[in-house]
Amino acid sequence: MARSLTSDLSSARKRVRESLTGVPEWFGGILVGSQAALLSLLMVIAPALTIAASAPTADSSTNVDWAGATSLGTHFWLLAHGVALVTPQATFSIAPLGLTLISMAMLVAIARRFATRSWGSWAIAVGSYAGTVAIVASIMYARSADAVTAVTTATVVAVLMAAPSVAWGIWRAHGAEFGWLDRIPLWVRTGVRLGAGTLMLMLFAAALVGAAFAFTGREAIADSSSSLGLDAVGGTLLAVTETLYVPVMVVWMLAWLTGQGFIVGGNSLYSPQTLEVGALPNVPLLGALPSASGGVLVWAPVVLIVVAAIARFAMRRRLDLHWADVKASVVAVVVVGASVAGLGIIASGSLGPGRMSEAGVSWLPVALVSSGLVAAGFAVVGGLEFLIRRVLVPRVGQGKTPTPAPAAKPATPDKPVSGTVKTHGTVTTKSAVKTKSPAALSTATEE
Repeated sequence: MARSLTSDLSSARKRVRESLTGVPEWFGGILVGSQAALLSLLMVIAPALTIAASAPTADSSTNVDWAGATSLGTHFWLLAHGVALVTPQATFSIAPLGLTLISMAMLVAIARRFATRSWGSWAIAVGSYAGTVAIVASIMYARSADAVTAVTTATVVAVLMAAPSVAWGIWRAHGAEFGWLDRIPLWVRTGVRLGAGTLMLMLFAAALVGAAFAFTGREAIADSSSSLGLDAVGGTLLAVTETLYVPVMVVWMLAWLTGQGFIVGGNSLYSPQTLEVGALPNVPLLGALPSASGGVLVWAPVVLIVVAAIARFAMRRRLDLHWADVKASVVAVVVVGASVAGLGIIASGSLGPGRMSEAGVSWLPVALVSSGLVAAGFAVVGGLEFLIRRVLVPRVGQGKTPTPAPAAKPATPDKPVSGTVKTHGTVTTKSAVKTKSPAALSTATEE
C-alpha cells in the first residue's frame, strides 16, 4: 500500500529533528533565520519564473528572461522588508504587508521546530534572518548609489520582523518564564493588554467594512479583471499579488472609520463625509474602495467607540474604578494611538507613476482621532460602571428594611443548655462527663 505524501513529509521531518538532536544551539538558530528568509524569497521568485516561462517573448523565440524575472521577484521580496522598488517608470514604496506577515509566520513555525529555549538561540535566529536579508539586499543593490540606505533599511526591518516572531515560536514550543515582567507595574501590563486587544478589534471592524465595500463593488472588480484579458497563470499571479496588499487596504479602512479618510492618487479623498475620486489604474483591487459617502456613513466613527467599549467591558474583571485602573486605560489609549500611527506610516507611500505617487493616510491626525475615539469608548463603560456600583447599588441597598435576626432562647433552670450537664449547682460539659470514670462521677454526686 502506497504511503501518503503527508506521512512521508512527517517521517522526513521527524528524521531531520532526530538528526539535529545534540547539535549546538547556535546551529538551530542559524537554521531558523536562513530557512525562513530563503523560503519566503523562493515563494516570490517561483511565481515570477513561472510567468516568465509561460509568457510569449516579443520576437516569438523561446528565450526566457530568467534573470529579469528573478530580479523582479527579489525586489518585490525586499519591498516587503521596507526597501522601495524603483523602476524607470515609477516607484513603489508601500510594502505588501501580506508578504511581510507570511514571512513572520514562517519564522514562528520554523522557530518552533529548530530553536531552543535560550536567549542565545533567539539572538542567533534573529541575526541569521537579518543577515540573510542584508546579503540579498547588498547583492541586488551592489551597483546602486542607494546601496547603503537599502541594506540598512532591509536589515533594520528584518530585525523588527524576526525578533517578536522567533520569540513567539520559542514560547509556543517550549514555554517561557519572564521574571522581569513581574517588575513592571500591573497597571502597565493590563493597559498594554487592553490596548492590544482594542487594536485587534478595530482592525477586525475595518476588515468587515472593507469586505462590505468589496461586495458592493464586485461588478467593477469583475469588469476590471475581464478587461485585462489575462490567461490563467497571469490572472492567478495578479490575484495573489492583490491579496498581499489586502492588509494595506485594511489600514486604509481603519483611517476611513476614524472619519479622516485616505487618498489613492493626488487630489482624491475617501472618507465618510467626502468622496473625491480621480482617474485610477485598471487594477481590480481598487474596485473595493469606498464608493459612497454622506448620510448614515458620517456616523462611522461611532463604530470605533463601540469597539473600544466592548474591549473595555471584556476587561471589566481586571479593571475597576481605582486610580491604577484609570492609568491602565491611559496606557491602552497610548498603545492604540502609537500602533495606528505606525500602521499609517507603513501603509502610505507611492503605488505607481503620476498621481499614484501619493497614497495612504495622514498618520498623525488618524492616530490622534483614533486615540480620542478609544478614550471615549473606555469612558462610556467606566461611567456606566461608576453609575451602577457607586450610585444605583447603594441606593437600592438603602431602600431595603433589614430583617432582624431571631433572638436566642434563654436557658431555663429545668432544662439545661445543650452540651452541659447540671449536677447540684455544678455545671459540667458533656465532654468532661464522658472523660470521667463512673467512680469519679458517683463521688462528685455524693459531694
